[in-house]
Formats: sequence, structure tokens, C-alpha cells
Amino acid sequence: MPILRPAVPPPLRPGAVVHGPGSAAVDALIDRFVAELQRRGFRVGGVVQRNTGAPGDCADLMELVDVATGKTYDISQHLGRQSQSCRVDPQGVAEASQALRRAIAERADLLVVNKFAGLEAHGEGLADELLAGIAEGIPVLTSVGSRFLNEWQSFTGGFTSLISPDEDALWRWWGAHRLYDDLLHGVEDAEVRAVTIGAKWIMVETEGARGPGIGLAARPQSAPPPDPVRWAGVGLAGLAARAARSWDPQEAAVGMAALNAHYNRPDLTGSSANGLDLFAGMDGRVVVFGAFPQIARRLPNAHVVELNPSDGEYPEAAGEWLLPGAEGAAITSSTLANRTLPRLLSVAEGTRIALVGPGTPLTPRLFRYGIAALAGFVVENRDAVAHAILAGGSSQSFHRHGRFVTLHNEHN
Repeated sequence: MPILRPAVPPPLRPGAVVHGPGSAAVDALIDRFVAELQRRGFRVGGVVQRNTGAPGDCADLMELVDVATGKTYDISQHLGRQSQSCRVDPQGVAEASQALRRAIAERADLLVVNKFAGLEAHGEGLADELLAGIAEGIPVLTSVGSRFLNEWQSFTGGFTSLISPDEDALWRWWGAHRLYDDLLHGVEDAEVRAVTIGAKWIMVETEGARGPGIGLAARPQSAPPPDPVRWAGVGLAGLAARAARSWDPQEAAVGMAALNAHYNRPDLTGSSANGLDLFAGMDGRVVVFGAFPQIARRLPNAHVVELNPSDGEYPEAAGEWLLPGAEGAAITSSTLANRTLPRLLSVAEGTRIALVGPGTPLTPRLFRYGIAALAGFVVENRDAVAHAILAGGSSQSFHRHGRFVTLHNEHN
């Protein structure tokens, strides 16, 4: 039997933020995007331009910053003491080139070059570094003025994604497949106290600097009998990595429970609203992935998509047909473990989406990937929930031993 390679996000086409005359706003946009990725734990390399001077002051407007180290490179050179004209300083470009080469060698998660402009259009400037990053399969992000758009298309052979100059468009380019790494970057390593596996649910318990944590995930129907020794001695971060890396259904589900043990802490606060009630009263089409209890009463006109559909429900393949143009969608958290969530998010642009179920990670990290609300579960009585799980009960059997928590994206 062939060995499966670890699950990794699909490759990205080189991204180019397209803009008109003047690039200060786009420079600032890319700078903010890079800073947020770094705060989340992604390794970003390359250079961005930060505009610190007044318009016309070429020295300040041609200052690059190494995003990995914070080092500044002045790539402008005045032509004369009395002149405001300037040219590109080869020494500054060479130093910026070294920063890019270092990021490529270190296999950065993202390589950013603040712009593709006149020099790059003629094969100079940082053109070689852009090509090297693309050739190595590293996601590359730059900006392109409309006057150089044809040159950029020729430079990349048309293998590119053109991005509107706004934050949502940048995150759509970055892609929902990267939400697994994003979740993993936020996990504090800690001791795993127990992994409990029942017929329908999995629970992971941990004890770390932030106190105890308990996380849940639905057990895949096709999963083989559990082997507790399989995860003996593995810390929380290592166990959570299974959610981001493993193609084994049960291992991925255990990894999701580990992620939730970190995020769904007993002290977490939020709304107590039922996730399905978020869509009550919507006039447009509402799609529900998963046959939630009492769905017919809560959302009588919903289009329900199920793996094994009953009468009046749609098969899984119908999801991609129903989501485009829908006003709202409630998606079961099981789609995180079985890796169908990124695909659904990619076709649901403009749809208000809630991730619903006890296996939902309650963290704002997910909001950037097109999710408007997170409706999950916080365990309060560990022993009672463990007993219900080992008895083979459904989620309704342990609901009274915890509380539902809903987080809303305030910017959506």
C-alpha cells in the first residue's frame, strides 16, 4: 500500500495586487497583510515599501523593509546635492536581493516583493528573485501598476492571480486551505491527559499553562477501532498537527479535538445563541450541511445537504451547486476534519456562513477565511461527557454537561 504524503495546502499562483497611478495605499495594504500573517505565526520573507516621507521626496519613498528582520534598505540615490531627482541605488537593491534569496532558501510560507515595476518589467531590479520564488513553488505576492499589467502577464506566462486592492481579496487569494496551518500556529503545546474515543465522538483533554482544556470532534463513520497507544506520549501541538497534516480520517478527527482542547476553554465567553437560529428570517436561499436535530422546525425551508441523504435532502455533491448565490449557509464542523470545508468556502463568496457543531474551534482566526459566525461547545463536566461518549451517545447526550458558545465576526 503506498504511503500517503502529508496534507499540505495546494500551490498558489503568484498574486499581484493591481492598482492605478500611485501605490502608497497598496503598499500599506500589503504591509498590513504581511504583519497579520506574521502575528498568526506564518513565516513571511521579502521586502515591503513603507512610505514615511512626503510625496516628491524620493529618498523616503524608495525605502524597503526586510519583513523578516525589520532591516531597512535605502534603494534611492540622489543625482546631486541641489537635485530632487534620484535613481535606484544598486547597493540597496543588492541588499534587498539577499533578503529575498534568504527567504527562498528558508522556504518561507510567503515571499513578498512590494512591487513589479519598470525595472522588473525589463528583467532588472528584483525580477530574478521573483522568478526564483515562483520556480521554487513558494507563494509570491507583489503589486503591479496597471501600466505594467501586460509585462507582468508576460513575465509569469499568464500563471498569475490578479487581486483587487482590498483586504478581503487578499485573504481569498491566500485561500481557505491555509486555515488548518493558521489554527495550528495558535496552539500552545501542553500535556495531553487523555484521548477518549466512542462510537460517535472523540474527546481530548489537556493540562497546560492556561489551565485545563477539553476538545471534541465527531468520529468519522468509517474509522477503524481506536488504538489508544497510537497517541501515547504525544503533546497537544503534535496531536493537533494531525488535523493539519494527516489524511487518516480518525487521526485527523483526533487532531481537531486537540485543536478544540486549546481553543474551547472553560473560561471562553460569547453569545449563547443557537447557530442555526442565525439564519431564521432570511429571505434568500439557506443551505445547511448536516442533518442537525430539529432542523425542520428551526429552518423549514432550508436546503439540507447530507452525506447519506434522506427524502427531501440533497447529496453531498449538490453543495457546490447550492452555495453560489445563497444568502446563508450553516456548515457542520465535521467538514473541518474531512477537509471539505475549504472547497465549500471557496464557492460561497458573498454567503453568510456559520460553522456549527460541538467540534467547531472557537477562535477569531477563522473569520478571515469567509466565516461570519462560529457556534461551538464548551465542556463543563468532563466526567459526564466522557461517560456519554464511551456509551456511544450522540451530541444530545452531553449537551447538558456544557454550554453552547457563539462568536460573531464583528466586521462582517
